Amino acid sequence: MNKLIKLAALCLVLGVAACSKKEEATTETPVTEIKLTAEQKTNAGIEFGALEEREMSTEVKCTGVVYVPPISLASISIPIAGYVKTTYELLPGKKVSKGQALATLTSLDFIQMQQEYLQALSSQTFMSSEKSRQQVLTNEEVGSKKKLQQSEADLGNVNAQVKALGLKLEVLGCDLKSLAKGNLSSVLTLRSPIDGYIQDQFLAIGKYVTPSDVLIKVVGMADKHVELKVFEKDLAKLNIGQTIEFESEGQKANAKIFLIAPQVDLTNRTTSVHGHFANKSDEKNFTVGQFVSARIEVGSQKIPSIPQAGLARVGKGGFIYVEMTNGAMAQVPVEILSSTPEYAGIKLLKELPAGKVVTKGASALEAIFAKD
Repeated sequence: MNKLIKLAALCLVLGVAACSKKEEATTETPVTEIKLTAEQKTNAGIEFGALEEREMSTEVKCTGVVYVPPISLASISIPIAGYVKTTYELLPGKKVSKGQALATLTSLDFIQMQQEYLQALSSQTFMSSEKSRQQVLTNEEVGSKKKLQQSEADLGNVNAQVKALGLKLEVLGCDLKSLAKGNLSSVLTLRSPIDGYIQDQFLAIGKYVTPSDVLIKVVGMADKHVELKVFEKDLAKLNIGQTIEFESEGQKANAKIFLIAPQVDLTNRTTSVHGHFANKSDEKNFTVGQFVSARIEVGSQKIPSIPQAGLARVGKGGFIYVEMTNGAMAQVPVEILSSTPEYAGIKLLKELPAGKVVTKGASALEAIFAKD
């Protein structure tokens, strides 16, 4: 009986081992070597050569957005409660000028404030006359100094009231000279503080608004530039004045670094780098907030390079190929450090095997390796 149990256990162990080996055999591993037929080599148009040390510009690759500083961003609100009376065609993207009327509002609080200002003006006139009268009486020693002091205090209070109310009304756009003549108004005009374009609006006729409500957002075009996010490992390579080449949606332009932020964002280990457009005419081709991919030229050095036809680009890196002494074709992963129309500067991510380097036909080889 014991012998039968032992035999069954042995069979079970052997069965599990056999299954494990089968699973290992079916696990796919990336193909890094392939033997090509003469026909495949001919069809791929393969040519051989060697890696060359070339003086090539080195660059830092990064991404970012087209940006404007806060001076070119406006969130427009009204510092008093009221109701929207009229509005205009404020579609996103519509161009507006500084001082242009965007909407009108009516406010009972605005009317009350004008009333209080006119009453304060009247009191100011009376208090000024009263102070002068008390001054004359005091000089003639027939008046009380206490009354003079009281009239001076009253005049000071009313002067402060007139000044404060006048400043509040000026903030609301009220014409104080016209108001002093008795011309009250129930309408406030909302104006654009900058030249730019409508980004968004939150208006509707009859809507009740408060000072905390943002009614219109305007984006200006002044000082449009690119803001890039660069990883901290590359910061030591950057300097003011370096050239930035960037593109988005097929549009390309250059910029010059004018600001490198002195702090690193601890969440993603990057810092902000700002660049002004090298050519002002390029600004119109890019929209504020538009994503861009960029590279910053940070110098030059001798690095291994290969003709562009000998590099198969895959994602941000790629592969080069070597025909080894045994006739097999080896695939070697590389990092692309620099690029010109003719050559690519690379960093080998794996030791280069002995043999002949493919300098033409790499894309065809990449397709063959991907198929297998």
